[in-house]
Formats: sequence, C-alpha cells, structure tokens
Amino acid sequence: MVNRISDLKNIDQESVEKDWWVTTVLKALFELSTSKYTYFKGGTSLSKGWNIINRFSEDIDIALYRDFFLIEKGVACARCENNNQIKMLRKASRDFVHGELKNELEKKLESIGFNVKVEAVTTHMTAEGEKPIDHDADPTVLLVHYPSIFNSGHSYVKPVVKIEISCLSMKEPFEVKHISSLISDEFKDDDGETMTDIATISPSRTFLEKAFLLNEEYQRRHPRTLRMSRHLYDLEKLMDTEYARSALQNVLLYTEIVEHRKKFYHVGGVDYSLDMPDKISFCPVGEIQNRFRSDYENMKSSFIYGNPLDFDALLKRLEELQNRFRQMVL
Repeated sequence: MVNRISDLKNIDQESVEKDWWVTTVLKALFELSTSKYTYFKGGTSLSKGWNIINRFSEDIDIALYRDFFLIEKGVACARCENNNQIKMLRKASRDFVHGELKNELEKKLESIGFNVKVEAVTTHMTAEGEKPIDHDADPTVLLVHYPSIFNSGHSYVKPVVKIEISCLSMKEPFEVKHISSLISDEFKDDDGETMTDIATISPSRTFLEKAFLLNEEYQRRHPRTLRMSRHLYDLEKLMDTEYARSALQNVLLYTEIVEHRKKFYHVGGVDYSLDMPDKISFCPVGEIQNRFRSDYENMKSSFIYGNPLDFDALLKRLEELQNRFRQMVL
C-alpha cells in the first residue's frame, strides 16, 4: 500500500508512512478526555481537513481551548484577564500536557496496538545552542516516536510525529471535517480505522495567521527558516480560494486575530501594528530569502506532491498576494 501511494503521489515512501502515523495520532488525540475542547489547526489541517494544499502532513497543531482549564480543572487564571494570568495558564497547560495528557495519549495508542514512546520536549536549539524551554512557553510540544519500516536515514523525514498544543489559541471559526490518511483515501476497506471527524479551524483564519506569523518572524533578531517555507507554499495555495477572499473582506476577523496575537503571543521586539494591511510584509527578502529558497527545495523533494511552483514563481505569486492585502481597508 505504501509503495502504491508513493508511486501515485510521487513522494517518498517515508512520507506516506509518516502521513499514516500523523493521522493515527491525530485521531487518538480527539479520543482523549480533552476532546470536547480540542481543535485541529495549522497547515496540516489544510491538507487533512480541507484538501486545499498538496503538502504532506509533517506535524499536528492543536488548540486546547482554555475553557478546559477553567471548567474541568478549576484553574482560575484561564480567564486570562491580565498578563500574569496568561503566564500562569501557560505554566498550568505545560504541566498538564507533559503530565496527564502525555500519559493518556500513550495509553490510548497502546490500547489500539501501538507501544510507542511519547516524549515531552523540554529543550530547544537557539543561536547559542541547546537551551531549556521556559516553563511558561506556549505551545507545548510532544513527540511521538514511531517504529519506521524503512531504514533510509532520510534527513528531512524523521520517524517522529510532532504535536504542538496551545492553550491560548482562538477556537473560531471552525467546522467538523472528515480526516483520513493518504493510504485510507486509496484503500478504504483496508485502512478505515484511521478515519475520523474532528473540529477543524477554518482556512480563513489559518490564512491570516500564516501571513502574520511570517511578518512577525522577519522582525526577530534571528528569524527562523528551517521548515518555514511551508508557510509560503500554504499562502500561495490559499490565495485564490474563497477562504482567502473572505478573510480579506472580514475586517472583524482580521483585527481580532491581530489583537489576539498581540495579547496572547506577544514577542519582545515585534511591532504588531505592522500586521496591518498597509504595512504587512510576508515575502522574504535579502539574505533570508536564500535560506527560504534552500528550505523550499528540501521541502519540495519530500513533502509536496503534485507540481509545485519553483521558488521564483512562488515569490512572484506572494508579491501579488501582498498587494491584495494592501488594498484592504480597515
């Protein structure tokens, strides 16, 4: 089955295998005790839930809405009435995800036949080397290490499913969408157990969030580029959809997302007023453009199926999209 999908989609066998594991882990996450407050978001939701992009599913972005902590756990700071409460909620969420949720996910995967390791990520790489992640960092990251049937040592596709769980995300707008793996799409009778229906964030919001994320990233002292070109690809695929058109006409949604990012995800040195349509800049320029180009070429070889644009054509399209943002009046 893996070989068949690999040939059909013209992608690596490791990518097909990882897509199956991403789908399996995603389904398990929505069968935990937190499922009532859980929402699927980010780039992977664009392919899995909305079938908008032809990009392989690399990781899972989850919103664990803060009402879970307020209602189910009695954590008063989940009201997020001030910065101190937001910081306390981030700490409470990190402790919960790395403790109870991690353990519950391991047991859920074991109950369906997979004895895999779920790792709580506590360090990250910085310009100064590996450093501990702050206790109040959000999102919180889990890694599901799965046993690959391949042994190619592929540099870009690792046998790990990365899960990012945020307690600060917005939950609306969303719809319940059908989720399936590349394998189950082709072999429904043989792999139906990976299919599920889950609450999935609207592409209109994801579209705006990706544009804001890139614009804010370029303002950092050390902008990230590794695996970041996926956001450029996603924006281009979204730009001519009804969701992008709707987003650029929805003043309320636009301003709500900017204000939410400023309040809940504030990063020192980032000017959130630059997310406004007349100032936003999500096209990479200068030295950082070369780094994005290199990352995009790596991603094309393993994560994109179909016929992706070359990098220069992609940039030209994004310049056109940026002009569309400029025409929006708030």
